[in-house]
Amino acid sequence: MGQIFSIFLSIFRVREDRNDHCLPTSLESLLLDEGGDDNPCLDIVIHSNISTELQQDGGENKQDSIHMQDLNSIVEIQEKDGEGKREEDRWIQHYCSSQKMLLVGEGDFSFSASLAKAFGSASNMIATSLDSRGFLFKNYGNALFNIHELRTRGCTILHGVDATEMANHSSLKGMKFDRVIYNFPHAGFFGNETSEQQISRQQMLISLFFENAAQMIHGDGEIHVTHKSRGFFLNWNLKHLASTARLQLIEEVPFNFTDYEGYHTKYGFGGDKNFNCNPCKTYKFRLQPPECPTASSTTTTTVNAHHKMAFAI
Repeated sequence: MGQIFSIFLSIFRVREDRNDHCLPTSLESLLLDEGGDDNPCLDIVIHSNISTELQQDGGENKQDSIHMQDLNSIVEIQEKDGEGKREEDRWIQHYCSSQKMLLVGEGDFSFSASLAKAFGSASNMIATSLDSRGFLFKNYGNALFNIHELRTRGCTILHGVDATEMANHSSLKGMKFDRVIYNFPHAGFFGNETSEQQISRQQMLISLFFENAAQMIHGDGEIHVTHKSRGFFLNWNLKHLASTARLQLIEEVPFNFTDYEGYHTKYGFGGDKNFNCNPCKTYKFRLQPPECPTASSTTTTTVNAHHKMAFAI
C-alpha cells in the first residue's frame, strides 16, 4: 500500500503548478471514483462505468484536452518536410514510435505500457478502455501502475470509450491515426445463448468497430485486430466483416504475447486472471481502393442498444 500511495504522490506533484494545496482526502476515495469529476487533483479521466451503452456526459477532462493538443502538434511537426525522422524511429514488432496510434479496449493497459516502454515515449499514443477508472483499479492489480507509467511518458488516457461509437467520441472525433489497434475484442458470453447467437453478437461488435475505425485512419493507415485463430473464434469471419466496412486484409501474422514485455491478457468482466490467447494472430487491414467497392458496403446495420458492447480484454 505504501508503494501505491507513493505512486499517487508522484502523480500529484506533476499538478502542483496548478494547485499547491491539491491532495486527495484519501487513497480509497480516489480509487473508488469518489470526490467528483471536477476535482482538480485528478490527472486521470473520470467516466461512469459502462456495461451496455456508452452515455456521454458532455464534459471533458481539461488534462486530456491538453494531451490532445500536444499529440496533434507532435504529429504536425513530424509531417512537415520529413522532420519526423530527426530522431531515430524505435520499433517493437509491427509498431513504430513515429506512428500515431489509437489503442482500443485496453484491459489493465499493459499492452500500451509495453509499447511505451519500447518507444521510450508515449506521446504518439492514445490508449482507451471501455471500463471506468474505478472498475479498472478494483479489478486489475497493475492498472494503476501502467496508467501512471503511460501518463509519465506522455500518453493520453481515455476511459468510457465504446469501440462501436468511438468515431463520434467528443475527444476523438475528426482525428486520424496511422494505426488503430484492438486486441482480443469480445462482447462477452451469456449462458442462455446458442452458439449462433453468440457468434452473431461478437460479429456485431467487430462490424461496428470496423465501421468506426475505417473513419479514423489515414489513407495509408492500418487497423490491427489480434484474435484467437481456432475453433469458435474462426467462425467470426473477420475478413468478411472488414469487407463490409470497405476494408481489405493486408496480412495475418502469428501473435506471441511474450514479444511485448509486461503484457498480460485480461478477461473483460472483472478478476485479474490472464486468459490463454494461444494460438492467435494479428490481422492487418487497410482501406480498399476507391475502385474496389463491395456490394455489402451499402448494407445498413441495425443494432439493439442493449447489445452494443465492447468489453475490454
